[in-house]
Amino acid sequence: MTKPSTADGYENKVTETCERVLVTLIRNLGPWRDSLFLVGGLTPRYLIDKKPPAVPPHAGTGDVDVVIQLHMLADNDAYHTLEENFKKMGFSRGTNRKGTSVSWRWVIEAAPEMNVTLELLADDPEKSGGKVMELPTEGNVSALNIPHSGIVFDHHKTKTIRAETLGDNGVAEVTLRYADLVAFTCLKAFAVDGRDERKDPHDLIYCLTHYEGGLSAVAMEFRDALQGKHKAVVEEALGILTRDFADDGQTEGYKKTGPVAVAKFEIGEDEEARDSRILRQRQVADLMMRLLKAIKE
Repeated sequence: MTKPSTADGYENKVTETCERVLVTLIRNLGPWRDSLFLVGGLTPRYLIDKKPPAVPPHAGTGDVDVVIQLHMLADNDAYHTLEENFKKMGFSRGTNRKGTSVSWRWVIEAAPEMNVTLELLADDPEKSGGKVMELPTEGNVSALNIPHSGIVFDHHKTKTIRAETLGDNGVAEVTLRYADLVAFTCLKAFAVDGRDERKDPHDLIYCLTHYEGGLSAVAMEFRDALQGKHKAVVEEALGILTRDFADDGQTEGYKKTGPVAVAKFEIGEDEEARDSRILRQRQVADLMMRLLKAIKE
């Protein structure tokens, strides 16, 4: 499934529809709604408090990525509730990059000619050996193992959100659990490391730039996380960001893949915009290096 390579390929109405899908899903999950945590490209909508015009608009998303606790796949009642709700909402199985149907990606036509993709993620190092793979189940619903995604169970925030539910069933209000800045940044860093999608570094930089309290608040949250149970995961993620965004003895940071991806995603690849891209690359590298320095102080 190919995603747009530039910001102008995303539409706000699609992001709003993703929110409707999320609210409908949470509302219908009953007591198991507390076992679902939002990650991925919809998260900035809730992680960044300020909205346009106070900050530039985020690109948005066409996906809803959620990490589920493993007992939802093991508990028969929870599992069947999940499966039944997918059928009730009108989801059908999605496909992977090879076009093969998979049980962790589900697609719904949430509005006329507008499909939204829901991806179920989990963190089960025992079954997966720490690899990205589909976790085995006995039914029709599974999850894609994403190493370290379980960080969100300890690093998350909650917010009350409301949206019109699917099927013209009225406006509903639900409590959303979503990745905090540390979890979001770490998981985006691992995504940057594992795939070549320009939107990942854009999402990451957008949240670091516009987070309430600025870089000092961001650095404080990371310093606290480095004292906690996920220290090794956070250190690994920071290592990826250092490698892909910051100056080293051989290459200036703005020439590295991270800043280049952000600039091309936001500005495009027209030759006439080359100077604007280089300026943006320098801004991104500078932001990241100031953050990395602040975390060490």
